[in-house]
Amino acid sequence: MKLRLDWRLALGAVAALTLLFGIQQWLGQPLVRRSLTLGTSLSLQAITWGLWLLLFPAIAWTAKRPPLTGRPPVTWWLRSTAEGLGFIVVHSVLSAVARWALGLSVAEDLSQVVVNTFSAGFASNVLRYAAIFLAYQAAVYHYVVMAREQRAAALEADLARAQLGNVEACLRPHFLFNTLNTVAALVREDPPLAEKMIGELGDLLRASLSAEPDREVRLDDELAFTSKYLEIERVRFQDRLRIRIDASDEARRAFVPHLILQPLVENAVRHGIGPLEAGGSVVVEAARQNGLLRLTVRDDGVGVSENPDREGGIGLRSVRARLVHLYGDGCRFDLEPATPRGAVASIDIPYRTAAS
Repeated sequence: MKLRLDWRLALGAVAALTLLFGIQQWLGQPLVRRSLTLGTSLSLQAITWGLWLLLFPAIAWTAKRPPLTGRPPVTWWLRSTAEGLGFIVVHSVLSAVARWALGLSVAEDLSQVVVNTFSAGFASNVLRYAAIFLAYQAAVYHYVVMAREQRAAALEADLARAQLGNVEACLRPHFLFNTLNTVAALVREDPPLAEKMIGELGDLLRASLSAEPDREVRLDDELAFTSKYLEIERVRFQDRLRIRIDASDEARRAFVPHLILQPLVENAVRHGIGPLEAGGSVVVEAARQNGLLRLTVRDDGVGVSENPDREGGIGLRSVRARLVHLYGDGCRFDLEPATPRGAVASIDIPYRTAAS
C-alpha cells in the first residue's frame, strides 16, 4: 500500500494554517501591550506548521505499520502513543532551535528555549499530531476500502465470465459436433451405446446450464459428472484415450466448487491427448493432504511447452477466478509439465465436509 503526498496541496495547507493561526495569535494579544508584530506571529506559526510538514513522511511511515483497519489491540495504542510523544519531542527541539537561531525566542539560553517550547506547546502539539495521524489513518482506510471495492468488482466480472466459461466449455461447437457425429455413427452400429451417449450429453448440458460459480458439491458428485464427460470422449477417441480416476473415500466426502474439474479434464483431452495420433491417458486424482484437498488432473499427451494454448484458455481462467473468489489466499492452482511428458494441473483448497 503506497499513498503519495501531493506536496503542492500540503504546502498550500501549511500556508493557510500559518496565516490563520498567525493572525489569531496576533489579534489575541491585549491591545494595550501587543508585543508581537504580525510578521513575528506568522514566522512562529510557519516554523510550527512547516516542521510538522517535514515530519509527515516519518509519521506516515510509522502510522502504516499496521494501519487502523479494525479494533486496535492494546499494543497498538501503546506503540502509537510512544511514537507520538517521540515526534512531539523532536518537533519541540527543532522548533526551539529554529526560533533561537532566528532570534524569535524570549530566552537567550538554548536549553531554556527547548524547555519553554516543549512545555508551552505540549497540549497544542498533541492535538496537531493526533490530527495528522488520524487524517493519514482515514486516508489509508479510504484507500483500502476503494481497493477492496475494485477487487470485488473485478471478481464479479471474472465470475460472470467464469459462469459463461462453464457453459462454453460444454457447448463448444467442436465438442457438440464431434459428439453428435459419433452418436450418428453409432445409431446403426451400436444403438444402446448411442442412446447412452445422448443421455450423458443431456446430463452434461443440463448441469452446465444450471451451474452457479459459488455453488459447492461433494467431490463424489463432481467426479460422477466428470466421468460423464470422459465417457463421451472415450467413446469418441475409442482406443486412443485411457482414463483412470483415483480418489480416496475421505477425499470423496469433501466439498468442491461445482464443475471445477471439467475444464481441467477438457484441457487435458483437447490440448494434451487430441493432437497425438497414438492418444494417451488422463488420470484424475484426489486426496487429503495436511488439511487441504488436492485435486490433480494428469495426462501424458502434448506438454505445456509444446502447446502454449493449454495455459490461456477461458476454462482455466475461470478456474483461477472462481478459486480466488471462494477461498482467497487459501487456495492454489498450478499447470506444470509432467514427467516424462504431458502436463499436470493441480488444485489445493481447504478440506471441508460441509458446503460454506
